[in-house]
Amino acid sequence: MTVKIENAYIFNTEKRRFEYGSLCFENGTIIEEISSPDTVIDAEGGYVFPGLIDVHTHGRCGMDIMDADAETLNALSRAYAESGVTTIFPTIMTAPMEKLKTAIENIKKADPVCDFAGIHVEGPYISKKKPGCHNIPDIRALDIPEIFALCESILPFRPHLTVAPEEDKDGLIPAFMERFGKDGGSVAIGHSNADYATCVKALANGANAFTHTFNAMTAIGHREPGVAGAALTTDGYAELICDGIHVCPAVIHMAYHAKTAFDDKFVLITDSIPPAGLPNGDYEMNGIKFTLKDGKAATAEDTIVGSALDMMTAVKNLVKFAGISFEEALICATKAPAEMVGIYETRGSLEAGKRADVLLCDKDMKIREVYCAGKPVLN
Repeated sequence: MTVKIENAYIFNTEKRRFEYGSLCFENGTIIEEISSPDTVIDAEGGYVFPGLIDVHTHGRCGMDIMDADAETLNALSRAYAESGVTTIFPTIMTAPMEKLKTAIENIKKADPVCDFAGIHVEGPYISKKKPGCHNIPDIRALDIPEIFALCESILPFRPHLTVAPEEDKDGLIPAFMERFGKDGGSVAIGHSNADYATCVKALANGANAFTHTFNAMTAIGHREPGVAGAALTTDGYAELICDGIHVCPAVIHMAYHAKTAFDDKFVLITDSIPPAGLPNGDYEMNGIKFTLKDGKAATAEDTIVGSALDMMTAVKNLVKFAGISFEEALICATKAPAEMVGIYETRGSLEAGKRADVLLCDKDMKIREVYCAGKPVLN
């Protein structure tokens, strides 16, 4: 079955621009131009670009990745796809070990609409000094055999691990990269009380990213740049939650332009939680009670729990906050996250041979259709 989307402006990732033309795909894979497709779709002058990628998300539309069974995860994956996200790394958070193992098992049993390309382990191997909303009693020491066993259970999905490098006394990061690097494993620095030098050492040992930059990490000081300073001044990928709540828009502007010193290292994430897409109210996630009001989810102590953001809104916010084009912002939700977790060979742009993960938007950049591996989601 071959499909051709014509009369469209197609995003060229390499050139950072939309170009008038057509896009073809067959059996879930983008192909070169064909003369006689089975199906022709008139884009009516709309925009076609790669499906969005979210490597840090805990749920949305009332569904919690930590508690979801395979059937619920299938429904959740459709909710992501309908929002324009075609690949995610379901993110598990600090909890008792058995709950983490069960969440991983359920993720692997799912038959998702959007692709589950890996699993992000955001805790329990973090700092008790920078827990964010994570449950402090469940935070665990960096135990290499235990972490290896947990990540072995994630395979063949790609394990992406957030750790506090100041807690790494036994050389976890280089050991992890030696064992899991060939399987696409990656390590991020996050929920960390580290100083700048410790972060630089962690990057030299194989870490390549920073988890929700500015949130739950040491702040920038003029004599000690901290974790946040390392995120902006090294070539590590810097995740940012672009909702205007987690990070001030002016700081988003500063961070984006600081990261332009490095190629495509600014990564948009949602860090979305189950109430994303739901109305204001009181909710609970992984035993944490909080209130969602006007886009902000916080506990009674005003600790931010996560975001109610969707990825398309994050892209549009970045355009406003950083004063950049939609095309430049789009890189931060497609190419950059794909490269960060090692999946750019298969998705993140519209090159022939890649998965047909495609968004078709109208002239006002509203989603008209989503294709996950060539299959329409909204029809």
